Amino acid sequence: MSQIKQEWKQKALEATYRYYDLGLSTSRDSGDVSVRDPETGLIYIDPRPNANFKIVPNWRSITIDDIVVIDIDGNILEGGATGDKKPTIEVPMHLAIYRARPETGCIVHSHALYTGVFAATGEDIPAALLETVLNAGGEIRCAEYGPVSSQLLGDNIVKALGKDRNAALLRQHGAVYIGKDIDTAFMCAEYTERSAHVALLARAAGMKLIPMPTTKEELFDPSIFDELDVI
Repeated sequence: MSQIKQEWKQKALEATYRYYDLGLSTSRDSGDVSVRDPETGLIYIDPRPNANFKIVPNWRSITIDDIVVIDIDGNILEGGATGDKKPTIEVPMHLAIYRARPETGCIVHSHALYTGVFAATGEDIPAALLETVLNAGGEIRCAEYGPVSSQLLGDNIVKALGKDRNAALLRQHGAVYIGKDIDTAFMCAEYTERSAHVALLARAAGMKLIPMPTTKEELFDPSIFDELDVI
């Protein structure tokens, strides 16, 4: 298909490697990443393993020829170089997010450590740091549980993200981060994982977290409003 671009397959591959290198994936094929070309709307997404294709030992074992290309309706336009690959099993969640938040250019679905604690307990991560508000939009809400690969999981995540959050937790599963581009999504992922770590350390030390304001009027001096591109 002429709309498919090799450069976007490369971006998806590099984002997948970055995802693993940052510790957002534990091993093998846990979690996944997708990117969307704003010009064509096509989505470049990680593959799922099958009988003849194993993601072992981790995401760094895949190549550009393994990236799958789909449209917003989930139609497979290119199943890797061999044509026999399907997108990650969490494709219903990715598509639900892209439909609900059309400004999204990248989705990172992590299985990381500190956010995993909150996901396991079904708790929201409090907005206790400035960077949490700036990157995630406020507290990180934990979505209701949805079975893996289900439309319900996607619908629950869309609800938790709302119209203004860039991060949400998948109950007893992991986390999701979105951004207008790859760097923005990953920045949100890194800061959210750090925020979860800080919150857990404070809790372990018996300290009480102080809620953060969530509007730019409360967070910044009005004299710099025109220079802000974060809220």
